[in-house]
Amino acid sequence: MPLYTAITEEGSISEEMKAEIAKEITRIHNGVMKVPENFVRVVFLSYPRGAGYTGGDRASTGALNCILRSGHAVDEKAEMLKQLWAMFQSLTGIANDQLAISLQEIPSSNAMEMGKIMETVGHE
Repeated sequence: MPLYTAITEEGSISEEMKAEIAKEITRIHNGVMKVPENFVRVVFLSYPRGAGYTGGDRASTGALNCILRSGHAVDEKAEMLKQLWAMFQSLTGIANDQLAISLQEIPSSNAMEMGKIMETVGHE
């Protein structure tokens, strides 16, 4: 169920780097949250050069957002955020002040995967 959306400036990361990032996101999510690898989805979106802003000033900003089922422990989410931050920043070179990573939780009953309403965390 986890759906990651990586948003970066157009042309700032190569197709090879996207594949590496997707593999690393999957590895991290699987390792921390114990979700089967084939449930982890990653989509890359880009915006035109010069169309990114931070604090009202033009900047090559990046974001990694994840929608996941609610119910994971606070320490699991904190650990995953730390690992995702280190990996994404290392692979993309996006500066600390230009990167945002977030987890957005939704109730299991608000998601479907493989044709079924999702189970609550721990009841798969």
